[in-house]
Amino acid sequence: MTLRIQIVVIAIAVLAIILTFVLIKKGLLGLKITLPWMIVFVLVILFAAIPDLMEKVSHLFGIYDPVNMVFFLGIVFLVMVIYSLTVSIYTNRQKTRDLIQKVAYLEEKLEQKQGQESDDR
Repeated sequence: MTLRIQIVVIAIAVLAIILTFVLIKKGLLGLKITLPWMIVFVLVILFAAIPDLMEKVSHLFGIYDPVNMVFFLGIVFLVMVIYSLTVSIYTNRQKTRDLIQKVAYLEEKLEQKQGQESDDR
């Protein structure tokens, strides 16, 4: 990896971290959602700053080509994101069902109360 590419990759990762913090501060992103991305950005900076590190880590995992290690880490990250989103969707589905039930119960109580008031008149 040439020095120019290293600088560009590190600059993009730093900008992504800054943008992520800005979005968190504005309340547009939650910390739970952005934590995996922050880890990825830090790893990108680390691997770009120390190119030999990727080769050592890939050999440690038994992967003899650092490019294949990048693909492996990308797939692992995507699986983690998909799993996280699946859990989030299920949790939101449960919350939505509970809210619908509560609203239906409150509407029924309101109708009963309005029915009692019209009977009293």
